Amino acid sequence: MRTLIVCCLLTAAAAHAQTSVEKPTQQPDAYNTWKLALNAGAATDPRTIEVPPGFKIELLRSATPEEDSWVSMTFDPQGRITIGCEKKGLLRMTLGTADISHVERINDSLLECRGLLYAYGALYAVANNTKALVRLRSSKGDDQFDEITELMHTEGGVGHGRNHVKLGPDGLLYVAHGNNVVPPPVAPDSPLRPMVDDRLIPCPWDPQMFDGDVKLPAGAVYALTPDGKTAKIVAGGFRNELDVAFNEEGEMFTFDADMEWDTGTPWYRPTRVNHVLSGADYGWRRGTSKWPEFFPDSGPTAVNIGLSSPTGVLFGTGSTFPQKWRRAFFICDWAYGRILAVQLRPKGATYTGTVEPFVTGKPLNVTDAAIGPDGALYFVTGGRRTQSGLYRVSYAGPLAMEPAKTPAEAAEERQAREARAVRHRLESFHGHPQPAALDEIWPALGSADPAIRQAARIALEWQEVRLWRDRALAEKEPVTSLTALMALAHCGSTDALAPMLARLAALPIETLKPEDQLLGLRDYQLAFSRLGLADEPTMAAVTRRLDALYPAADWRANHLLCELLVFLKSPSALPKTVALLEKATRSEDLLHYLMFLRNLTDGWTLESRRVCFTALNRADTLEGARDYQRSLRWIRAEMSAGLTAAEREKLGALVEGAVVPATLPNSGPQLVVQEWKEADLVPRLDRVSQGRSFEKGRLAFAAAQCAVCHRMGNAGGVLGPDLTAVASRFNRKDLLISVLDPSKVIDEKYRNTTFTLKDGTSITGTIDREDAAGVFVRPSLALPATTTLRPADIVRREVSPVSPMPPGLLNVLSESQILDLLAYLESGGNPAHADFKP
Repeated sequence: MRTLIVCCLLTAAAAHAQTSVEKPTQQPDAYNTWKLALNAGAATDPRTIEVPPGFKIELLRSATPEEDSWVSMTFDPQGRITIGCEKKGLLRMTLGTADISHVERINDSLLECRGLLYAYGALYAVANNTKALVRLRSSKGDDQFDEITELMHTEGGVGHGRNHVKLGPDGLLYVAHGNNVVPPPVAPDSPLRPMVDDRLIPCPWDPQMFDGDVKLPAGAVYALTPDGKTAKIVAGGFRNELDVAFNEEGEMFTFDADMEWDTGTPWYRPTRVNHVLSGADYGWRRGTSKWPEFFPDSGPTAVNIGLSSPTGVLFGTGSTFPQKWRRAFFICDWAYGRILAVQLRPKGATYTGTVEPFVTGKPLNVTDAAIGPDGALYFVTGGRRTQSGLYRVSYAGPLAMEPAKTPAEAAEERQAREARAVRHRLESFHGHPQPAALDEIWPALGSADPAIRQAARIALEWQEVRLWRDRALAEKEPVTSLTALMALAHCGSTDALAPMLARLAALPIETLKPEDQLLGLRDYQLAFSRLGLADEPTMAAVTRRLDALYPAADWRANHLLCELLVFLKSPSALPKTVALLEKATRSEDLLHYLMFLRNLTDGWTLESRRVCFTALNRADTLEGARDYQRSLRWIRAEMSAGLTAAEREKLGALVEGAVVPATLPNSGPQLVVQEWKEADLVPRLDRVSQGRSFEKGRLAFAAAQCAVCHRMGNAGGVLGPDLTAVASRFNRKDLLISVLDPSKVIDEKYRNTTFTLKDGTSITGTIDREDAAGVFVRPSLALPATTTLRPADIVRREVSPVSPMPPGLLNVLSESQILDLLAYLESGGNPAHADFKP
């Protein structure tokens, strides 16, 4: 009987029959067997996907092999679904009464269309690997796109490349680009002014620009006219904002990516929802130079999400959901298999928010979503050549009246509207001088609302400096003065330094509240990074003043003061920072203070050396990803090089580092069991679903050398991607194939580079770092050794099609060990997972 049920379900899946469920329930054995057997050709069944009470989720179609993997979707004016394929081309799907009734290919030339938009009688497509925004039209009116016009071409890489396009409330096209794209030519009246790093002490470890990667403005949002003839850069300083969306008030939001290698460092920025404001710099920089979100001249973060992988975003506007969900900002997370609902609420002229799950599943590698003409939410899964599916989420629960707003809530909304109106008025001055606007801009520089203050500062920076410089230097109200001085640092000339420092000296920074003190400290940082150094007496006076503030009660102020005082070579920088370091417990604080202490050469004592190496050893035991661990190694090497022979002898083993106990066993040399092929193992994947051994899977993770580069929970290496949530984005078959054939799909961050040298030889590896001295290439991720290449010796560099992860890793395992390993990966390191139950 069980065999009959499985066969019937397989037949239904092969025919792409609709499957739906209102609420996930415990599934019978027959269903589990069917679900896992479908790894070879069906998307995740909705009965394993969680949605809120009252909602129903349906699987409308699983992609067939010839339909590729799906990365984007939208609805056309006729209510049909257009889907962007990962490799090339576009599909059009017609909805029937219960599923997809018709599928056709409407383009077979555009490469990886990440963004799709129907507007102005055309289809706009952002074709990432074609490196262009194009417009598709039907010249014959026959529903076929025979006319393709390139509107904007860009160079650069395709990893964090050309992303989504949305229609703004102003009728312009808003295009999101990641930080690998070379910026296109933009209009001179673009709101975003040229960006700089603003780093007082550049770090020599920061990777330099190489093929496929660019510096500022990093990820950016562009506004284009429908014909593509005029482009303006609206905001920048993102890493890889895949998409943007507009709420009912016409405000723009995005979901920006983190750099997972930075986890644990003071420069780590979690994935986050940003309110995209005119002219704002959101602080993404290469390496250690990223701005912390507390910088007063950084664009606002509405809510930090944490570890995730941003893809499509949308508001619930136009859905038939209850009001709470209609106003929600839905963000798709590819890596952790979920769609999150961000409930935004006004915070002055900007927003803050809370987050809750809306759709979650394993795997559920969501790439894009859209509200359909029926008011349901549709989404697609796929990417990285994985199995794709098209789903629909609709509301089937009881209708409920929304409670009336309280007088306090109504007043808050009214105040927020008024604050946004003030901000919008100030933003109208961005991009071009308007001398008459100065009197309107000036009072807003001292606003208690940071978003209004930022809009006013950017507006001031667009006015001719000669018209407001003296006024800025004469202003006495502290916050207004500090904001105006920040604008002067951003766009003034070097002759503004001395009077700016004089004005700062006259302001009562010591008595200001912490947020305003940060404004003053950032002004000092900007003054020196942008305008240079003053005469020796002035610099000495600044040093004495800042020294009196250090240490502060606020850790943010301490981070700024530490950098400033080390830059100024204050004699007290070393003992005061060492004292802070001795008490530090957070990895971010430990690494921050160690980073700057390594720049000091004078004033060291044996005890201060002891505190630093003790802190390094403590930091070694804390959680941190690749760049955290790498930074600690480099700091240790620099600090060790500065020791005298006597100091080294007295500090002894402290210098060598902490002995961190292994969390996974070292299995030693392995013998080849069999050269495993896909055909050997795929038919056996259903055996992973029950009765596996957690402990044997953990041992197989070590035996196959997975733990050398990858983490699972708190165990393993940091050189490759963290595999704890890998089952949220890859089904069992895709996961197996990625191990058997690691070069089939390579994450851009982990690609090797092949260098051809003048002597005819070549070397392939990952770039550990690059500076004026050379390129430091690591031939093997499993080994710390690097090879230094002199720039003059390099003839050519090319991205390698071969993954750093070697093939054949499973060949040392038996079939049973491989199945246990897959269960271990699927469990995320959880011994209570269903795969381990009898």
